Parts: sequence; structure tokens; C-alpha cells
Amino acid sequence: MPPAKRSSKRFPSHIDPDKLPTGPITYDPRGKGRWIYRKSQGRGNRGKEIRFGNTQTTLAQIWQMVESIETGKLETFRAISLALHESEEWTALAPRTQAGYLALHRAICEAKTKHGGKVGDLPLNSWTPAGIKKFMRSRPSRSSAAAEVRYIKRVFSWAISEDIYTKANPAKGVDLRGYAAKPRLYYVPDDDYCLSIAVAPLHIGLAAHFSYLSNKRRTDILNLTRQQITPLGIDFRDNKTGKLSIVEWSDELRMVVDMIISLAGDTMFLWPALDDKTRRYSDRAFDNAWQKVRKQIKKEGGTPFKFKDIRSKHSSDLESDDEATQQLLHSDGRVTKRHYRCKPTKIHSLR
Repeated sequence: MPPAKRSSKRFPSHIDPDKLPTGPITYDPRGKGRWIYRKSQGRGNRGKEIRFGNTQTTLAQIWQMVESIETGKLETFRAISLALHESEEWTALAPRTQAGYLALHRAICEAKTKHGGKVGDLPLNSWTPAGIKKFMRSRPSRSSAAAEVRYIKRVFSWAISEDIYTKANPAKGVDLRGYAAKPRLYYVPDDDYCLSIAVAPLHIGLAAHFSYLSNKRRTDILNLTRQQITPLGIDFRDNKTGKLSIVEWSDELRMVVDMIISLAGDTMFLWPALDDKTRRYSDRAFDNAWQKVRKQIKKEGGTPFKFKDIRSKHSSDLESDDEATQQLLHSDGRVTKRHYRCKPTKIHSLR
């Protein structure tokens, strides 16, 4: 019996369904669109999907991708990048790292070449250090260029370790000096910090003070649930790194958490959404609320600051670099000193 005919309603207008590769390939029209290849061979591949392209993907690109999947010949950067996303190494990455890499993958692969093609579809043998430098110069900002080159280096390193790519890593040795974003070293004065607590809505002010006491990021705070509250302290799995930590109780932290629980009421999340208590307060809603706090700080004569500056204030108020490194769960103290220790070094006059 011949396979059922594919409906053209489910595909972009420039794609003829009858010319698509036969097999487990479908299209998801939501958002910018995404083509999906479902693996089915072997017990270990059941339910696995490879997603690629978007609503602008051409028929030739679809055929190229499907052939590379089915033959195991990964001949473009897009192909080896997607293969990394299907690997065991990928599953070991923290969710926030995965989300960042997915954004970098899309930005790189969809970037246009001077001939009108896409960077992701360039054959691997065309990737050179000089070509990567030209790519860097074409990017909208220096910081985004640096992040993309680091991702390119990571992808090629993985492909080399799996014997998918047998040449030298073309991104290795590419000079990123002058491209990396400069660290934001701003120490929030006590007066501005206290002012922010005073002018903020109660649930936002409590989040700010909780961040200062616990040294936790906004997302980790908004994800906080009652199950994380224990007799020994508050359990956290870092949203960015996946590392486990417990914030031990102090009298002040206990008082703040009691206020948070009282304000939240009978909910799972300690910062529930205002319109639906079963969900947690969203990052976007919190950002909007903090923007209003910043405006109010300025109106009151203070200096507005970013919510993430509170972590730097906590780290800078600690006695030593080593203590700050430990509290931030950093494996390298140089990161702590470069990005979080904001107070100036005290130098004694010789005379």
C-alpha cells in the first residue's frame, strides 16, 4: 500500500510535499517553524528527534540534512552542531547552557554568506581561521561575535573527539582580545540598596533582599518551592551550572523567608504568578517590575542599578576572594575577581 499523501497545508508554501524525502520527516509550523526528523531505528533511538531549519528552509537543504542524518556523513557546520545537541555530552549540560547554545546555533547557522547562502550550510572543509575572523567582523556586536566563536570552537572540538572531523580545529587560536565584553564592575551603595527595598512592591523587595542574603540569581529565586525549605537551610540546584548548594539559616534569612511564605499563601512556588497561583512568577514580569523600581529609585534621587548587581554587592561585601568564590560556586577564582569583586583595593599611603 502506498504511503498516505502529505497535506500541503502543513508545510511552507514554497515546499512541494510530494518532493520531500520519504520517511519520518515532519514540519512544525509554530513560531518560526521547525523541520523534524524522527529517529526510529534501534531501541536507543526511540522517540528521538532532530530539529533543523525554519519556514525559509529550501527543499535542497532539507534533502541535504536528511541524507547527512541517514548516511552518518556530517558535512556542514549545521550538521555537526545538531549532532552535538543529540550527544551524551549535550545531556550533561545545564539547561541554561543548552538554551544559550541553541540560540548561538541559530544565530550562526542562519547568518548569511556574501553569496546569499547560510553559514550553517557551508561545507566543513571551507572553515578556516581566516574565514572565522571575517565572520567575527560581520557580527552585530563584538560580545556576540566572541560568544559565537567560542561555540564554534566547542562544536569542532566535539566533532574532532568523535572522529567526525579529522582536521585541526579552525577556531582554535582565533584571537578574541578586544571582542569579549568588559565585565560590569558596579558596587551598589548601601543607600541605593536600601532605597530599592523601600520603593519596591513587597514581593519584589523581598526577592531583592533574599538575593543579597543568599547570593542567588533571579531565576533560581523565582523557581524556589516549598520543598526546597529544609531544617538545615534552603536547597538549590543552580539553574546555570546545575551545581547543588544549601544556604544555611541565619536569623535574618529565616525572618525574610517567613515573610515570603506568609505573602505567597498556600502555593507551591514562593513567588507565584499574580494571575495564576499554580505557576511561578515569570522572568519577564519580574524584569518589568524591576524596571519600575529603577525609575522610582531615580525619582527619589538615587542611582538605579540592575537586579544582578545585588549578587556582586553580596560577593564584594564578603571578607575575602576565596570566600566569594566558594559562595558563588565558581571553580576558578579569577572569574570571581574579574566579574564580582567590585570594591576598590585599598592602598596605604607610603607616608
